[in-house]
Parts: sequence; structure tokens; C-alpha cells
Amino acid sequence: MECFFLIEKDYRVPQRAAHVVSLCFDRHPEWVEPYLPKLIERLLQENVGGPQKRNILRILQFSSIPPQDMGRVYQCVFERMLNPKEEIAVRAFSFTVLYNITQTHPELKQELFQAIQYILEEPNSSAGIQSRGKKILQKLARELDF
Repeated sequence: MECFFLIEKDYRVPQRAAHVVSLCFDRHPEWVEPYLPKLIERLLQENVGGPQKRNILRILQFSSIPPQDMGRVYQCVFERMLNPKEEIAVRAFSFTVLYNITQTHPELKQELFQAIQYILEEPNSSAGIQSRGKKILQKLARELDF
């Protein structure tokens, strides 16, 4: 985890550590859970690298975000999801993280539904974005009685 949070000119160490942390989470989520607040803080930083963003969001898909952080996480992840220059995996994982937050804050479902519809209408949206987006839209449509 020290390597993951390392901030220095050589971006490769945290980049490689991000993948290892994600793999550790898959097998032993309890090892990573104590670092969840630090992972969230790292995600909220402007200078976070792509691999770190991607792997933090991947972890957050399966984690409980502390209530005090939900608003900040929602805003940050929503902005990243809307950014067409963001990595495909970051945007796809964002759909799920945001959907999970709407389970606690149902008033956000309509906003998320419309945003995902907008993203799916982008002319060059990837197959990964299309697939994940359609799955989340189906869930939201059922919950919103569309």
C-alpha cells in the first residue's frame, strides 16, 4: 500500500502497485478495506493517474462507501463518467459506483439515468461503455418504473 500511495516523479511504481492492490482485493478484500478512506482521498485528487483511478473505482464497485464520503465521491465520479477523454474502464466502473450510491440516495437515480443515456448516445462510445451502460440503465428503469 505504501507503493500505491507513493507520490514521486516515477509514476510506474504506484501504477504497478494499483494492479496488485486490485488483485489482492479480489482474493482478500479484508486486506484492502482498512485503506478505503485513503483510497477515496486518492481518487478525489486531481493528479491521480489512470491506473490508480481505474483500480480504485474497481474496488469501490464492491465496497461500502462511508456515508460521510458519498457526496464527494458521487460528484467526483460523476464528473469523470461524463468526461469523454477518460479511460473506458474508468467510465464503465463509474456507472456501477454511481448506481450503488443511488441505492442509498434514490433521489439521484433520475440524474444518473439521464447522464448514462447521454453517454450512450456519444458517436464513438465503446462496446464496454455500451454494455455496462445498458445494464445499469435497465436496473434504473425498473427502479424508476419506466
